[in-house]
Amino acid sequence: MTRARAVALALLALVATARRGSAQFNNASINATADIITVGMTVTTLSNLNFGSVPKGVATTVLPTAAGAGEWQVSGNKNAFVSITFTLPTQLANIQAAPGSNMPISFSATSAIWNRQVNNPGAGTVFDPNVGTTGRFGSAATPLLFIWIGGTVNPAAGAKPGIYQGTIIVTLTYL
Repeated sequence: MTRARAVALALLALVATARRGSAQFNNASINATADIITVGMTVTTLSNLNFGSVPKGVATTVLPTAAGAGEWQVSGNKNAFVSITFTLPTQLANIQAAPGSNMPISFSATSAIWNRQVNNPGAGTVFDPNVGTTGRFGSAATPLLFIWIGGTVNPAAGAKPGIYQGTIIVTLTYL
């Protein structure tokens, strides 16, 4: 047997002895979790912003807590944060009169409310729809977010009678 081969066999014997002898093992574990989420959101209009009968020359306000407020229900991902923004009209057009018959509409710093999971504007968070805000979906099995909007119309004293309409668009984006 050559010297090199004898040294190699001796080293293998030492390694095998070391592995059998004093080796210590430690271990730890972690949990693997996953939360299945709904893809996207579903926005449902519950009511339109309705000012009712408005006298000529008299500014009329509908609060976001009033029965005439516009309301949406949004279903989405549990506990997810969303950006809430609006595209707001500045004029409502008379759909029964000649083109150009418009009435101003405005929205104040307290014209919108959002609430997590509960359909109750009185318990919601007030915000300025001109600026937008961050809202959050509920934590229930069906996560919801409710949004209300009010506003003020200001018809001129010589406003033509008829139905005035405009479009309010709410946009929600996951953060």
